[in-house]
Amino acid sequence: MISNFLNLQSFNDGTAKSVSVSATEDASGGSEKFTFTIIDQVKTVTVNFRANQTQTVRVNHTASGKGEVKVEAKNSSQSLTEILDVDKNPGDDGSG
Repeated sequence: MISNFLNLQSFNDGTAKSVSVSATEDASGGSEKFTFTIIDQVKTVTVNFRANQTQTVRVNHTASGKGEVKVEAKNSSQSLTEILDVDKNPGDDGSG
């Protein structure tokens, strides 16, 4: 089960847009399903974790504008929400 989320960010390299979050697994380890809501778009991804592992989880998207970006993990009470501009210029991380 995911025990913590940190650093939800948006990226735009001029070709593709993505969001990422740092996720920490508890002592159980295993497969985790993440749901990212990026303004008006929902993306899911499944990632395998070792016990107590922290890793960056990233998804590509085509959403536009500035708005709410949220990440949740199935079977976890943890979530993280930020207001991000997902259209920032290349080289800008979109978190400002």
